[in-house]
Amino acid sequence: MNKKYYVVVLLVISVLLLSACKKSGAATGGAPRTPFIGGTSGVTINFEKDSPPPEVTDDESFSFNVIIRLKNDGEAKIEKNDMKLNLVGFDPNDFGKSFDDLKDQQPEDLLDAKKRDAEGNIVEGTTTFATFPKGGTSDFFSPRKFSGNTEFTFRTDACYHYKTEANTKVCVLKDMINVRDNAICNPSASRTIHSSAAPVQVLNFRQTVVGKDKLSFSFDISLSGNVDIFWDKQENKPTNFDNGCPREPRTRRERENNVGVEILEVPVDPIFSNLKCGGLDSGHKGVVKLVSGKRTITCTVDLTTDRLDLEKTVGIRLLYNVLDNKETEILVKHLATEGGVAS
Repeated sequence: MNKKYYVVVLLVISVLLLSACKKSGAATGGAPRTPFIGGTSGVTINFEKDSPPPEVTDDESFSFNVIIRLKNDGEAKIEKNDMKLNLVGFDPNDFGKSFDDLKDQQPEDLLDAKKRDAEGNIVEGTTTFATFPKGGTSDFFSPRKFSGNTEFTFRTDACYHYKTEANTKVCVLKDMINVRDNAICNPSASRTIHSSAAPVQVLNFRQTVVGKDKLSFSFDISLSGNVDIFWDKQENKPTNFDNGCPREPRTRRERENNVGVEILEVPVDPIFSNLKCGGLDSGHKGVVKLVSGKRTITCTVDLTTDRLDLEKTVGIRLLYNVLDNKETEILVKHLATEGGVAS
């Protein structure tokens, strides 16, 4: 073999190794420089294959379970008690069950978050399951006798508590007005903000100089996932489905599109004082309502006069409940009576 052939082989091997590293989440240029993996995913919901089957027969001749596969693709852990699932879309009496068999089911395990270690290797989030009827795999749906082939919608509604963590750095200079050409940062500019993988994101962090010892910053909260969210000042987690993701119209209107917001680090740092954020009751913590999936928060803060030039990390935490769903169709085929006449 000639030298050109060996060169080509080595190049192909190098490309394959680089691709494998990227797919595994391994860092190819040293430790990662950002705090989060990022993305807009929370929990991915799917029906396990053939649970339910696409077709069954009636007259209690076919029994089946519904098994929901749940994978945490975001960066927030979910305790078992913080997730509830309902199975809706059909009358459970048609399948030998009651509504209690379809309500407030929990996952089998807690859903640990997707993680990235210090070297950039990604550890996938937990995959677990929830089974209907609530009796588990030893309990079954059995269709009653129908007059003919009938199609049913089986939809699982999932309500779970989630959070978003974000951080950035604000620019603080000894002289906020007369900025030197070689200053370490610009106190009147947009700042890069990093947001954890979750359906609600923190975006567009901006800061401006308000005075010699005062600055202002703002950021956007954006609902990025195709889900509904709920929250209120009582911080109602899903102790039951309707408590976390209410269906009663009035309560739903009150809690829908709400997000709990908390500014971290700044309130306890001696460099800052008198933090005030519009819409947050205590100045740095409160509940806000998104309009058309978005809300801008603006804050002002005083700076200590005894300071040097620096960049200070600011954390932002968002809390909310997520309502998501997945559905499938099941055809119940009628077994004809003797002679082929339906009864």
